[in-house]
Amino acid sequence: MQAGLLREKITFYRNETIRDNFGGNSQSWVKAFDKRARVTFKNGQRKEIAGEIVNSTSNTFMIRYCKDITANMRIYYDGRKYKIESINKDRIQQATIIEAELINE
Repeated sequence: MQAGLLREKITFYRNETIRDNFGGNSQSWVKAFDKRARVTFKNGQRKEIAGEIVNSTSNTFMIRYCKDITANMRIYYDGRKYKIESINKDRIQQATIIEAELINE
């Protein structure tokens, strides 16, 4: 893997259960770590879901090999949130290739 290709900074968040003062539990996204990545556009489409037009976008994130990433995490990149769809570990290139879809909120 060439270090010069990792031009973008992405942040990984994991979902954690947090207990409040009254004993209740709530889910919260907590920052896990930052990584340098190569980000490429994979595809985009416009679909109608429940009478609403939604633009969905998928990107490919290539980072250095990392075993700490799970499919339950989220990626924050360029002010947007992405849901991880697949994680492919390429030991020959020493890279982790992540396919992620933009979360429309």
